[in-house]
Amino acid sequence: MTGQNALSDLRSTSRLRWTVLSTVSAMFFFLNLATFQSLGVVLFKMVAELHWSATAAGSSFAFLGLACGFTSPLPAITIRKIGSRATMCIGAGLLVAGFWLCARGHDLVTFYAAMTLIGAGFSFGGTVPGVYLIVGWFERHSARVIGFYFMFGALGAAFGPPIVDGIVRAIGWRGHWLTMAVAAAFIGVMCLLFVRDIAEEAPAARQAGDATHPTTRWTPRQAIMTYQFALIAAAMAGTMGCVTTLSSVVVGHLVKLGATPTRAAFVFGALGLTATLVKALAGWACEKFRPAMIAAAGLLLQMAGNILFAYADTAGLQYLAAVTFGTGWGLTYVGGTVLLVDYFGGAVGSRILSVVWLASSIAAGGPVLAGVVADRFGTFVPIFILFGVLMLALAIPIWRMRPPAGPEPSEDAGSVLLDAIPHRDVA
Repeated sequence: MTGQNALSDLRSTSRLRWTVLSTVSAMFFFLNLATFQSLGVVLFKMVAELHWSATAAGSSFAFLGLACGFTSPLPAITIRKIGSRATMCIGAGLLVAGFWLCARGHDLVTFYAAMTLIGAGFSFGGTVPGVYLIVGWFERHSARVIGFYFMFGALGAAFGPPIVDGIVRAIGWRGHWLTMAVAAAFIGVMCLLFVRDIAEEAPAARQAGDATHPTTRWTPRQAIMTYQFALIAAAMAGTMGCVTTLSSVVVGHLVKLGATPTRAAFVFGALGLTATLVKALAGWACEKFRPAMIAAAGLLLQMAGNILFAYADTAGLQYLAAVTFGTGWGLTYVGGTVLLVDYFGGAVGSRILSVVWLASSIAAGGPVLAGVVADRFGTFVPIFILFGVLMLALAIPIWRMRPPAGPEPSEDAGSVLLDAIPHRDVA
């Protein structure tokens, strides 16, 4: 009977961990569908009706991005205090409040407040609790499961623009925001019912997830003081800046070049879909080639994509720009992450990745800069050229980059912020 009970516990644990994975993946899919990637689609309709300037509209992305970046350490604290389930429910509640404000608001102050709530909701419902839960429940195969999780989020980014465009055309932009509020509430209920920390479950759950992680001599503070970390962080922050800025301007820019709003939404959807497929293949590519070369190639493709977007006045060029940039985005995103793990070890690499996301808050300035450029020159072309030059400037040193020399012995355990990020080291 004891053996049968143990087998039953293992089967129950297996079902539970797949339920947890499905729930956090659904949340990440929704976050990417409803926020950064599709905001430009609904914003295009709102600007026309509410008569906002390009600078004012672009600033909403800044509030969204800054809120997401600056609140990124908070979920780690709430996970330790009240658990990951409550953390994700807080995220869902913030999303509901933000989407409801978007639907009810008429002025920029209300819209900026809503974007701040949605950005905070993204942090509480996104990668910090998601990866924490995956590592806890799937330690033995956490890398491949995390890859699936990120790919699922990328699918939300890919399908978000055309889905949102369809909702806006059917029931208007206010109806769209109300739909997002209802969806966020539904996912919040899913989190309440199905998310469980592994510490809450039977010992069999821990046995099912046991694995060893590579050790490293690096401390977080030593790692972030290297020029390699600075370059990787700059590349990933630059990529986030490009993606965030394109999300805010590409629909309006392509419409000015002759595309319909619907086609522009599908072009941006093609960009996200390309990035999704590339992320699935980039890990394999990093095993065959130097990850630094993969990341640099991604930056060069982003450069080419920006230049193509600047002058894409035909459907063929617009889709070519989307595929080119999407490929570069996927390669840089995965290549940069693999570089951190390869250079500094799995434990430290995953912890300092959170610092990269915090540094990526600077990406929120991209849409504001794009709005200023558009108001000054009457076109977004200069901002595409600027990002193209930036990607080239980063690609060259990253292509030539080599692993850092081993650190000097140190008792430094890293900063308080780094120690707040949840991690799991198994001897």
